[in-house]
Amino acid sequence: MSPKSYDYFKKKLNFRLVNKQHIADTILTVTSLLLAVMAIAGILYEHGFYLNPVQERWVTGIVTTAFVFYVVHFLVRSIFSSDYKQYFKDGKLDIILIVCILGLYAFFAIYENTIDIANPVRFAHRRVIAFHLFYFILFFIEIIKALAFVKKINLSPPMMMMASFFILIAIGTGLLMMPKMTTHGICFIDALFTATSASCVTGLAVLNTALDFTTSGQIVLMVLMQLGGMSILSFATFFISFLSHSFTGLRYQYMVKDMLSTDKLSDSFSFLREIIITIFVVEGIGMMMLYMYWQTTGIFNGRGETLYYALFHAISAFNNAGFCLWTDGLMDKNVINSYFPQVIIMILVFAGSIGFVVLRDFFAPEVIRERKRKRWKTLTMGTQIALLMSFIVIIVGSILYFFLEYDNTLAGKETLFDKIFCSVFQVTSGRTAGFNIVDINTISIPMLAVITLIIFIGASPGSTGGGIKTTTAFVILKSLFATIKGKQRIEFHRKTIPFSLVDKAYSIVIMSLVIIFISVVVLSIVEPMIPLKNIIFESTSAFTTCGLSTGCIGSFSIAGKAVLTVEMFIGRIGTLTFAYALSKRTKESRHEYPETYFMVG
Repeated sequence: MSPKSYDYFKKKLNFRLVNKQHIADTILTVTSLLLAVMAIAGILYEHGFYLNPVQERWVTGIVTTAFVFYVVHFLVRSIFSSDYKQYFKDGKLDIILIVCILGLYAFFAIYENTIDIANPVRFAHRRVIAFHLFYFILFFIEIIKALAFVKKINLSPPMMMMASFFILIAIGTGLLMMPKMTTHGICFIDALFTATSASCVTGLAVLNTALDFTTSGQIVLMVLMQLGGMSILSFATFFISFLSHSFTGLRYQYMVKDMLSTDKLSDSFSFLREIIITIFVVEGIGMMMLYMYWQTTGIFNGRGETLYYALFHAISAFNNAGFCLWTDGLMDKNVINSYFPQVIIMILVFAGSIGFVVLRDFFAPEVIRERKRKRWKTLTMGTQIALLMSFIVIIVGSILYFFLEYDNTLAGKETLFDKIFCSVFQVTSGRTAGFNIVDINTISIPMLAVITLIIFIGASPGSTGGGIKTTTAFVILKSLFATIKGKQRIEFHRKTIPFSLVDKAYSIVIMSLVIIFISVVVLSIVEPMIPLKNIIFESTSAFTTCGLSTGCIGSFSIAGKAVLTVEMFIGRIGTLTFAYALSKRTKESRHEYPETYFMVG
């Protein structure tokens, strides 16, 4: 059909159906939404429960029906569109997913008919997983598009952020409680704790990830880690994409602009795209490096298992999550003596903890081009401070670990290089991610206190790590030195740090200490058999989403696990965000009271 004939047919049809267009579109949208919900529920049901062949055929029928109806709905809406070219342009993601699903049908049909399959059961299982992955993405997008009522919700950005994490944790908890996710079942509090730990990229575990979770359960953890690591960025992308034409959407756009420290809203859009690309590029490179190395060692059963382990640990490392697929973590005999994978994991952890603003300042093409044109242009102030504080913490922490643990946890290391490498790895990784190559419970009390301070400082802003952040610690230190020297202004590199930033830094530190203190008091009451040093360390590790553990969490009661769950949640969304979400903002009054002075200190 030629374009002119199509236009004529469309105009004639629209003229006849102009009065019924709204009704038809509503019916099609509601039906498509219901089928999408049923299809996603079916996919989750099949992968979460043990089904008989009849139930599997029912799920396949529902999913296939939903897909066919989705394609029909997409084509019918193009007829009602006033500009079909723009309609197909706006729906390019839908078209890509539809083409991918149809391509999968063709690929598997040709592959199955032309190649002798050695393991038909494994082939069929992989085919189902491939289809369900694309189906899930397609139907999830359909559901998101149908949720137009979100535009009418008048929630503050902090409250929306908190609600988004709450929803992610709730979904993760429900998925982990499905029978096929664990080897021996899981209770609600353990599922909630694990889902929170993965979503908040903490890494604390009350169950053994390698032994107690099936492959399906581990995949759920991997998805939760990825979404939790993206956190603000993924939710900001959602709001910008679907709320951009409303006043509410404009509020979120300015929130993202302020969060990313960009000058224009257009910069925020491009920056968010760069961040998403950066996440997958860095994780992809890390995955391939781990895959190529592990493929030469022969410790895995085939390429599929090697690729799976490489993908899981790349995501866990970059998102500073700390989950591991070995029973003994990175202390497993297959990893503990291998420097290459440890170096890759350490680099991924550092890249994820340094912050996307810093990565952009170094690697964004437009930033590099601008720096070449303007030789005087240097790294941004935030990048300089983040790098300075990160290297100070890592270097000083590694030196202290080397000397304090030389005759303790480092005693088993044979060479001087082994001792130095272990010190650097434990501080770099343990600062935000929670990977460990020594038994944390055997670390001496002085070094345990140092590590507690290191994880309290944590990562840099806009990263996948937690803590009060390196820039907050920097502002506190500069303010302290300025007060000691009697200076009226806080300066760094010929720039003045505003007192509003100082107030914010002190507020973050004080609220963080208060939350940890309350947690320690409550845990000491509900867990009287746990030593106080362990309680302090576990509480700090949970709040800073670090994930290092002395190994006592498995013996915690329900109340103790609940306390750490709340701590992980607050620590991930941030103390200020949590406070803003629960408090009512007041307008600043125009009048000013006279100043008063009194003794302090």
